[in-house]
Amino acid sequence: MRTAVGAFRSRVITETLRPSTVEEVQAAVRQAKGPLQPISTGFNWGLGSHQPVRDGAVLLDLAGLNRLRELDLDRGYAVIEPGVTQGDLATALHGTSRMPNLTTASMHTSIMGNTLERGVGIHRARSEDLVGLEVVLADGSLRRIGWWPGHSAAVRSHRRGPSAMHLFTQSGFAAVTAAVIRLLPRPERIEVVPLQCTPEEFPEAVDALREWTAQRLVPPTTKITNPVGAPIFGVQDHHLAHICLTGTAELVAAHRELLLKQDSPWRPAPDSAADDLVQRAYAGDPDPADSWFLQRIGCPAGQVDAERGLLMFLPVIPFRGEAAQRAAELIDFCRVGSTAPPLVTLNVLDSDTVNDVVILGFPLDDPQAVADAHATLDRLHSTFAAEGLMPYRLDIDHPEDNATDLIDVLGTALDPQGVFDPGRYISRPH
Repeated sequence: MRTAVGAFRSRVITETLRPSTVEEVQAAVRQAKGPLQPISTGFNWGLGSHQPVRDGAVLLDLAGLNRLRELDLDRGYAVIEPGVTQGDLATALHGTSRMPNLTTASMHTSIMGNTLERGVGIHRARSEDLVGLEVVLADGSLRRIGWWPGHSAAVRSHRRGPSAMHLFTQSGFAAVTAAVIRLLPRPERIEVVPLQCTPEEFPEAVDALREWTAQRLVPPTTKITNPVGAPIFGVQDHHLAHICLTGTAELVAAHRELLLKQDSPWRPAPDSAADDLVQRAYAGDPDPADSWFLQRIGCPAGQVDAERGLLMFLPVIPFRGEAAQRAAELIDFCRVGSTAPPLVTLNVLDSDTVNDVVILGFPLDDPQAVADAHATLDRLHSTFAAEGLMPYRLDIDHPEDNATDLIDVLGTALDPQGVFDPGRYISRPH
């Protein structure tokens, strides 16, 4: 049987536990009758949603831990639990001096879940937001690592001495019950400038964008949507770039003027290609109707798993025009059977690196289309790996053992009895 948005094989889940307090999480861990798979809201669309990698896991659903425990606007941090959503934090910060680092996903998705997956926000990688974690270890004990309120006046992700924090991102060593995340200062003005180029100009345009990023003409936050996805924003037969400029009104105006004077394949796109929904998302504003998500996906978050066929592939590639073009060619080469050309968004991470978000859409009620999409995903993984282009996040059908000998030693020390399911990034039980 296949279930959820990705039409992955439905895993056998022996039990689902839904604690609503940290104490209940500790009790669930101490009394575990099978390998525990913690989830937040379960909206890990295209990668398996709420499902574990292996049969026989006990689902530890942490959506009931949904408190925004603390908000400090002066020092710029929030203490959040797994069930706190993008919409929750955006609403809490609306009209203040701080803003959240949203993603382009639904307002109903978990901030902490995506952060632990090392997802990419609109303004920076979510891992850069993370400064502290609260975890329940395999013995049921509660530990705090990284920076927490009361440790020091200044908020820093690195305290003195060794840091264990990223042992608990993309890992299955504990249940994370809270996180401290940094909040962005809210600029006086935020303006998203839409630019476009033709497919033939794409490699040269990427090289121009890399040079602008390296010289700090533009921030390392640009997103380029391919011609499959650009029509969502009213742009046809072109790649569409969203470049976010921030600062004082005077600075943004000068910056925009300078940007548009550059001699490059990029040309201004219609203002409607960065409409109010786009501008508000970059500003971190709440969107109670989830309008931007609905515009792109076509159904509410709670119905995505039942109504949409969607798989995701997320490779990291060098920030060079030749590499970006090669990735586009490989994506097209990997399509099997009826699989349609995918929507691809290129996210700039820094002046040397970008990642592609490849979205394979297919009808859930067509068994052949489902099989073709999964065969395409298999080919993407093998073909990109052969060229050294590895995904930064994995789905439940393509787990990998990324553990070194040292990680194995630490994993065994943290969870000697295998209380937690190892998940997608460490394929063998520790």
